[in-house]
Amino acid sequence: MSNNTVRALLTISFKGETYELDSVIDLDGCLGEPGVAPNFHQRLARVAGIDPYSYLYEVLESHEIEFSDATGVAARSCRDGRFDWSRFEQDVREEREWPTVRAIAEGIMGARDWEAETSLKTALLAAYRAGKAGGA
Repeated sequence: MSNNTVRALLTISFKGETYELDSVIDLDGCLGEPGVAPNFHQRLARVAGIDPYSYLYEVLESHEIEFSDATGVAARSCRDGRFDWSRFEQDVREEREWPTVRAIAEGIMGARDWEAETSLKTALLAAYRAGKAGGA
């Protein structure tokens, strides 16, 4: 599996001081319960040593984080300063499952250009997931 990271940047002003929080986040370490995005504000605050019970933290939470420089499959989820966590989770799951699905499919159907046959690839992955789930 690839190393998935993203750069998170947030600039705020509080009591006449400017704070520029900038951190590269290891997204593989953030994967937990499916559908639950990590608290990126909290991660930035922790790296900067900002107390989560402070007024500064409240100001920090009220601002949007700008995301950039994503690596691995995370690059597909990072666009225009935003990060799509749901898409990232989906892409990571596909990256994990695809080698098994591909080996089965190529054993039956032979080698193919799977990127050119995206609908077939999607159908095979869906069938694989349905089988793992016990039917559905």
